[in-house]
Amino acid sequence: MASAFNKSSMLSLYRSVLRIHRRVLPQEMKELGDKYARSEFKAHKSAKIGQVKQFVQQWKEYVYTLDIQAQKGAFGRDLDGSKLDKMSDEQKDQLKQLEEESRRIGSGNV
Repeated sequence: MASAFNKSSMLSLYRSVLRIHRRVLPQEMKELGDKYARSEFKAHKSAKIGQVKQFVQQWKEYVYTLDIQAQKGAFGRDLDGSKLDKMSDEQKDQLKQLEEESRRIGSGNV
């Protein structure tokens, strides 16, 4: 991770993600979310400062949004088209895999 975001602050953010998962998500969604978060945090260990800033901002927004959605009793939201347009092909592939895995778990075909 870039030096502006030291190891302890990134670990704190990662723990916040795991904590919100444990607190609000059903077990299947928690497992999927934990696995995804772990892979994303690992993948960004050597990211450039601009990428790290965006990474941190998005994960903080995720924790906040998940907390609000849990209070309302409904999870998920539609992806803004402008955000989808900004995604790389790799990110779009990851999103597709996540969607497929979520649907598989949701249908009970685990």
